[in-house]
Amino acid sequence: MANVGNEHNEWVALNVGGTTFHTTLSTLTSIKNTVLYKMFSSESKFQISRKDANGSYLIDRDPIYFRVLLNYLRSPSNTELIIDGEVSLRGVLQEAHYFHIEPLIDLIEKLENNKADFTRKDILLHKSSIKLNKKKLIGLDLSNIEFIKENFNQSNLSYCNFENSKLSYSTLLTIKAKHCSFKLVTAENTILSNSNLKYTNFQQGQLTHASFNNCLLSHSTFNEANCYGSLFQRATILNGSFKNSNLEHAKFQKANLQQCDFTGASIQNCHFTSADLRNCIGFDWKNIPSNAIFKKAKVTQQQFDEIQLPNKQSIGFKILEIGDDLNYINNSNNKTNTNSNSSTNVTSNLGTSQHQLINNNNNIQSQSLDSSIKSSTDSTTSNNNNDSNNN
Repeated sequence: MANVGNEHNEWVALNVGGTTFHTTLSTLTSIKNTVLYKMFSSESKFQISRKDANGSYLIDRDPIYFRVLLNYLRSPSNTELIIDGEVSLRGVLQEAHYFHIEPLIDLIEKLENNKADFTRKDILLHKSSIKLNKKKLIGLDLSNIEFIKENFNQSNLSYCNFENSKLSYSTLLTIKAKHCSFKLVTAENTILSNSNLKYTNFQQGQLTHASFNNCLLSHSTFNEANCYGSLFQRATILNGSFKNSNLEHAKFQKANLQQCDFTGASIQNCHFTSADLRNCIGFDWKNIPSNAIFKKAKVTQQQFDEIQLPNKQSIGFKILEIGDDLNYINNSNNKTNTNSNSSTNVTSNLGTSQHQLINNNNNIQSQSLDSSIKSSTDSTTSNNNNDSNNN
């Protein structure tokens, strides 16, 4: 071993490629079986004797990359990597291999796998010529950019910032966008169906006629958003928030809305047919609009008892306690006829940049949310394509 004494926290000077580093033995030996551990551990028989004129141990490696390695070893948890923008991550990876620092190798390879395919600058300069579908755009700042009729299908947009951006008439089918910010976004007639949007912020967004069919939206926020005519059919929105949002003519058929907050939301002509509303809060039952549809909507017995509507027996609620999904109690006298309800047909040409969502006043029919998204060659012969609902 090196003749540097046996005190675990003794300071050591290293001359790495002409740059002197000062650190402790505990840092250099914090991870076993590395080259540095073998060089400086009291348990090792590895001998190093070459020193410079100042007594610093000589190591013939690049000091730029070694600095990153040393800072990593100084981290007690060894789960973070601090690296300046001009330092090559692949250069650091090469040094990690040289010194056999396996946890750092694993961390860098993970960072490499999650590295975005483009930078914000790339997108601003070449947006008209690059394709943004099936790309990794993790963590990018995409705020205040116009993406009208853009195709982001199957891209990973997790942790991206789209604040104040314009996404109207764009398609974002089957994307991964957890922890994204779409605050103040303009996304009218935008299709986001079959996507993972957990913990996403749509606060104050313009989302009229947007489609969130079959999306994972748990813990997402739509506070003060304009969701007029938007589609949330079969979406999972556990613990979501729609405070003071505009949900007029929105469709929540068969959506799982447990523990959502609808305080102050406007729900005129809103469809909650077969939706799971258990433990939702914020519905003003005294002033609930008569054209809001709750047929077969699931509520708990406590919720049902608190509904102050004279005709609640005939609305058609299903009383179902949490954890009792198979044995619910049908509320009696719920077989009364209801007036014709409106539904939304989605007409989209996903193979081209032009598409739109058209609202029709027809009887509610459950259009197959599990059908495949039809190709552009079929869209010219069909007027009623549905959003794809495959995960």
